[in-house]
Amino acid sequence: MSGLPMPGLPRCSWPLLLVLAAACLAAPGCGVLANVAYWVKGNALPAKFDGLKDKRVAVVCLDSHSLGGPGGEADAIARMINVALAQNVSKIKMVRQSEIADWIDNQTQEVTDYADVGRGVKADMVVGIDLISFNIHEGQTLLRGKANVRVRVYDMTKGGEVVYEEPTKEISWPENGARHVTENEANFKTYFIRTLANKVARDFYPYEMADDISLDAAHLAN
Repeated sequence: MSGLPMPGLPRCSWPLLLVLAAACLAAPGCGVLANVAYWVKGNALPAKFDGLKDKRVAVVCLDSHSLGGPGGEADAIARMINVALAQNVSKIKMVRQSEIADWIDNQTQEVTDYADVGRGVKADMVVGIDLISFNIHEGQTLLRGKANVRVRVYDMTKGGEVVYEEPTKEISWPENGARHVTENEANFKTYFIRTLANKVARDFYPYEMADDISLDAAHLAN
């Protein structure tokens, strides 16, 4: 597949894009990254699954180490995905995260089945995210977010059938560089969770190729 133009990007754009990317690797700071983002602006990638439109959707993220219910990173990820879907998917109706949390808290047994949650909160669709691992430390001196997630969509109108599944994927941020641990770890963690949530949510709506580049550019500028 190497050598083929990316969908939406004119073939004649690739020589300059490659030059900019090479310069980005050699140059410090975010200037070149920002230029690359500007160059590819307007090249939207399609949704991988567009079946959430006009549906009542519950977003549930469960930590593999504490399947009793959302909490900590899992809860924050679900809330941010909820916001991203509400803002970007046409006519979607989001189940409130507080409603999902209340339903899980009222169960007498450990909750591990996303379809059960969907039935409990009367959702049409459930976006279920397994948070397999989550870490913001790279060695003892650097901050770099890394998480492994698995995403499935359950169609409750079909008895909880899985209608979309994304293989386990690793999400890292920033993709270029890292930060020293002397920074505010709480702020760094919030930025990483927001990035992770957006990268999961965009499976369900078109997004600009430049978004990832702009995010790293903003990170380097701070």
